[in-house]
Amino acid sequence: MTASLPRKLEPFAVPGGLRGRLSDVPLPEILQHLRDSKATGILSVVSGEARKSVYLRVGRVVFASSNLPNDRLGEILLREGKITVEEYEASIKAISKGKRQGRVLVEMGALSPKDLWEGVQHYIREVVHSVFQWPDGEFHYEHSEQPTREKITVDLDIPELIVAGIRKVDAAGPIQRHYPEGALVLERVPDTTVAGLEAYESYVLSQIDGERSVLDLCQESEIGDQETLKTLYAFTSAGLVRGKGRKVYALDQDFVPEDTLHSVVGSFNQNYGLVFRHMVQEVGPIAENVLEKYLGGLRQGRPEIFGGVKLQKDGTLEPELLERNLSRLPEEDRRWRLVDALNELLYAELLAVKRTLGSEHEAAIVKAIRER
Repeated sequence: MTASLPRKLEPFAVPGGLRGRLSDVPLPEILQHLRDSKATGILSVVSGEARKSVYLRVGRVVFASSNLPNDRLGEILLREGKITVEEYEASIKAISKGKRQGRVLVEMGALSPKDLWEGVQHYIREVVHSVFQWPDGEFHYEHSEQPTREKITVDLDIPELIVAGIRKVDAAGPIQRHYPEGALVLERVPDTTVAGLEAYESYVLSQIDGERSVLDLCQESEIGDQETLKTLYAFTSAGLVRGKGRKVYALDQDFVPEDTLHSVVGSFNQNYGLVFRHMVQEVGPIAENVLEKYLGGLRQGRPEIFGGVKLQKDGTLEPELLERNLSRLPEEDRRWRLVDALNELLYAELLAVKRTLGSEHEAAIVKAIRER
């Protein structure tokens, strides 16, 4: 490898490669490192009885294999409607005579040579993308000068594979824990592109300008918070975008008390109540829906703090639910994680005021908060 090992991957370094669990290091991060380091070798992943391997040469995917019957080339061609059941069954019989299924299908006239090469490429993509669906599994990357002796190989770009693989994942599933924080400001990485983006993905990418935070991008997106977060995660994983810094909040935290978590929540709740009353006075009952939408974005981006939390009738948050969520975090992390998250929500609510009522209303609320 020619690139230094990222700090996050250092605990998983072993002689000649990497070894660990996908729950600790997501597949996109492993693949992107192998791409950046121009790796040549074999990445093997195992979950239960399933074993799949991705072969790389100079940081690009050239082949993939799987021990699952449903992942065989013939099975995939049959599912895609490229061959008939009769052709599939005839090719299976010929395999027993020592011939490869792809060659048999070409000799039978079921596939053209061009179809075979395209079929193999589709097969490799399917094998790699299927691993993106795994919630966990063991991985082992081993450097190898000659990673495959397959006669039919491909040359696939890893960022494109990452974006396409994440595209197929359930946005509400385990992938959520990897979503970027709402306050993170994203910028494009110069001179990077990915082929095959969907129209909605290209739109989200076009909105990343080095000024908008993840929360801003979610609120302006037309595809919903979860799908936007998933798309942004795909872009960061593929090296298309990167974090530039955190959004500067409109307020400092001088009003935050130093004692119990309950007091911290109470202090922020006074501000949430102030924002809520101002919004209700100006726009009526719709204020609750507007503010709840912004909280909803944070529930997706920070489930460890806001999971299950909703606005109460006065615009405040229920302290017991927040403290229940915090109890799952290390004790030394609870206060700063709570203050950071609650401050992000306050910023989001002020942003809602600005967009709904105008900058003068936002300024009036900020002044009231600072004076209380």
